[in-house]
This record gives sequence, structure tokens and C-alpha cells, in this order.
Amino acid sequence: MRYWQFSRWKRELSDLKKMGANTVWFIPFQFGQRNPEDYEYDSDHWSLQRAICQEIIDLGMNVGIYSTLNDVFESTLEQHPDWKASNGVLFLEEGCACPSNPQAWEEILRLRRKVFSELPRIDYLMTPATDNGGCCCESCEDWPTVYLNSYKIQAELCRSFHPDVKVVAASHALSLNRHEKVEKILRNSPWVDYVADIPRGAGKPIIKYYMNPETTMLGGWGKWGPCPILPIIERALRTDTKNIAGHIQYVEGIHDDVNRFAILKMASDQKATAQSVAEEYVEVWLGVTGESKKKLAFAILELGGGVWADRTTYVDPNACVPNPGADQRVLDFLIARSEFPNLENNYRYWLLLYRALCESMNIISDEIPLEKLHAELALCRENFGKLEPAYAYWLSKLFPFLLPDQAPWVWPRSFHIAWKKEIEK
Repeated sequence: MRYWQFSRWKRELSDLKKMGANTVWFIPFQFGQRNPEDYEYDSDHWSLQRAICQEIIDLGMNVGIYSTLNDVFESTLEQHPDWKASNGVLFLEEGCACPSNPQAWEEILRLRRKVFSELPRIDYLMTPATDNGGCCCESCEDWPTVYLNSYKIQAELCRSFHPDVKVVAASHALSLNRHEKVEKILRNSPWVDYVADIPRGAGKPIIKYYMNPETTMLGGWGKWGPCPILPIIERALRTDTKNIAGHIQYVEGIHDDVNRFAILKMASDQKATAQSVAEEYVEVWLGVTGESKKKLAFAILELGGGVWADRTTYVDPNACVPNPGADQRVLDFLIARSEFPNLENNYRYWLLLYRALCESMNIISDEIPLEKLHAELALCRENFGKLEPAYAYWLSKLFPFLLPDQAPWVWPRSFHIAWKKEIEK
């Protein structure tokens, strides 16, 4: 997504609206990952963030932002090394400044004032205690208190520009005793409206986010296409219902599209199941009907299992992770493309096929010729280049052994063939 232009963002936001989202959250500024030039009003980065926000509003959805607690530009810390947050047990990202240092705190607020004042609207503000925040210096030793005191000031600053903003707190990644202290303080903190998953028991409605369950980093982080986990999503959403006020899925790329759709559908329709959502996705977003719809829906439900080799193939040429039906899923996707030519121009199809092909490369089989699998993998990447250039570019930057048709001695299917040839020599 970092490579997208605004036109691509518009399409994505429109699709989210069609899928049923009523709020879109985004991260407008991670200061430690940006340069001071990005902070200028007319910079490409800041212009894009404001445009994304306005587009969400224009589509009739609410705007939520994930705002960092205490990061600043790294160049600022180079100029003021005494401002730097101390490394320690908390999760620190780039450019964290100590909020207990008066000069650093003034800079922290200065940066956030611009974000809050120049975004056209903010309906929800989320800032966690960690993950782009944290410090372990002596002044910040009581981090739960420092976090909430700092966040309260930032929330009040945000409310000065957006009076109706709802505030979301979160203590994920803190130690248990610190987590419990955040929970205790929040019980008497009327300025906080929600908690993001935890701390549960703080007397606030819960917006499920941190453990929704995890989707975006699962199954290769998009390196091998999507990792659908619809049955797990169904189980998570149907089991965990206590005090739930809403659901947010964290997404880092288009490989999460099918999981995002599943969470939106199951969160808004208590009768929706993994099966019904898979079939709806195939029909609405792939345009496939009839018998092929059932087969591709079944394939989505079966994709994403534990199918990645643990590199033991060098010891045992027969080793692979069992994955029944892997080749058949590939064949079902290929048959569907012959029946529905419009799939040629559907990036969601190529993503799912890419996953199916990668899983097929992780088994030992002669059902589909290796050359055919390699040709289809190359065709997928070719079509990503046409339909989703940012994703194609990202794949092109991966190490060659992460591309299934580029490293025959790594992937079980091609390794097995290469090993047999080696033995026969």
C-alpha cells in the first residue's frame, strides 16, 4: 500500500464501502519512518493522507486514525540525542522521544497538532501504550501512568479540533503488571471511550483489533498470495462476543482482501458462516457462478493451512508438509478461468491462484507437470504487473528463493525432481 497513488486508494476505499465497512482507520503519520519534508503541507505524503481522509468522508464512512504516542523524526533525535527514549522492555519503533523530557514533549505535541488540525475529520483516535511508543528511563518507569497522562493531553488536543472524536486506548504488549495498572487507571478515566481488545475489564466497550484474529502477517505476509483463514475468523468472532462494540482488521496489503471481507461480513451478519462468506466472495468479487463457484469457495476454505516447508528437504528428499487437495485446487482455478474469461482482469483471482500454486510447490506430486506450475506462477506475476503494479514491484524485491519457480533446490516439489536426477547421475 505504501506504493499506491490516490487513484488506487479511491478504488480500495470504494470497495471497502461496498463490502460493508462503516469506518476506515489509517495511520496518517509515523514520524520515525518519515522525513521532515513529508511534514510540509504540500508534500506528496501529507497531501495523500489528507486526500485519503477526505475520500473516506465523501464515501459516507467514519474516519479512524492510529496515532503514535511519542515518536519524532529521527533527524530531530540526531540533533537532540538527549531526547531519545531509552531502549528497554517496551516495543520501540524508529524515532521515539522521551515524553518526560519537557523539550521532547513540546516537539511531540507540535507534530501531532499539525496532524490533528489539518486532517479534515477524525471520528476515532487510537494510540496504544506500545508499538511506535514507549520509554524505559527513570522518569518513565511508571509507564502506565506516563502513557495515559501523555495520551490524555494528546486526546484533548485532538478534541480541540474534532470535538466529537472517540478515544481508544490499548495496552497490548505491556507486561502483566503494567497492563493491570492501565486497566485500573482506565476505570476512572471518562476521557477514554473504548479499549482496543485489551485491557478488558477496564469498564470500556471493546473494539476488537489486536487479536481479531491476526491475518496480515500470517502465511508469509503476502509473499505467496493470500492466506485465507475464514473458519478461524468465524470461530473467533462467534466465540468472543463479550462487550464487543466493533471490529477492526489490521491490513498491510491486498493479500488480506478475502480475510477482510470475511471479517466485515461475519461482524455485520451473525448468520454468516465461513462457507456462505466464501461463496459470496467468489460470486460477487470474482464473478464466478455455478459449479465453479462451489469449487473455488471450497478452495478458499482449504487454502492457508500449514503448508510451508521447514527446509528439511536437504536431509530428506521426500519431506514436505502434507496438504491434501493442493493440486486439485490449482486445477479448479485454471478450469474457472477457462469458463469465466473475465477472471483474466481480476487481481483477486490471480492472488488466490498464486497462493494455490505456491502450496502446490510445497508438496511432492506428478499430477501437474512442474513446467505448468512454473508457467502459471510467472503468468500470475505478469498479471500483477498489469493489474496491481505495487504488489508486483514488492514481489520483485523479494529474495529469489521466495519465488517458487526461481529456486528449485528450496521448494519440495522441484527439489524432489532435482534430487532424483542427482541420484541417477
